[in-house]
Amino acid sequence: MIQNIIGGGARQVIDVIPWIGLTIGIVLTFVGGWLLGGGKIYTSIAQQASTKFGDPSKVGVKGYFLFGLSYGTASLSCTLPIFIAVLGIGVATNTLVDSLVSFVLFALGMGTVILVLTIAMALFKGALVGALRKILPYTQPVSAVFMILAGAYIVFYWLTEGELLDKIM
Repeated sequence: MIQNIIGGGARQVIDVIPWIGLTIGIVLTFVGGWLLGGGKIYTSIAQQASTKFGDPSKVGVKGYFLFGLSYGTASLSCTLPIFIAVLGIGVATNTLVDSLVSFVLFALGMGTVILVLTIAMALFKGALVGALRKILPYTQPVSAVFMILAGAYIVFYWLTEGELLDKIM
């Protein structure tokens, strides 16, 4: 019963996902071009939030918890479309157990990436910071090119494999 309700709602979402994906691809392509042209994306929200943590040497469990919450919220902007697609398709086409397994595997994958990066930063902080300072001037243009390529691929994917081109024409 509950699977039918969730599956029915997920099917409605699945019909919209290609259009959302196409929109995200177009936005990524344009934002990447804007960044490549010298535009900047910056808000002072993270800087203001970091000053609320106080002295870094005296940060306690509360500070780490708040950092984790803010990091998780910020990372949602990158992973939410993929998460919705994976979970939505899983719920609509599989059993509830399979959907839960998909959710857990997605969480483990994301957690593994964060864990590896955190451990690498802890172990190799000096070398990592030095290397990052050297490549920092090239980071924005290279990431802008990758953003344009990713956006173009997403547009291509949803127009061809997502069959939106057939629906438009």
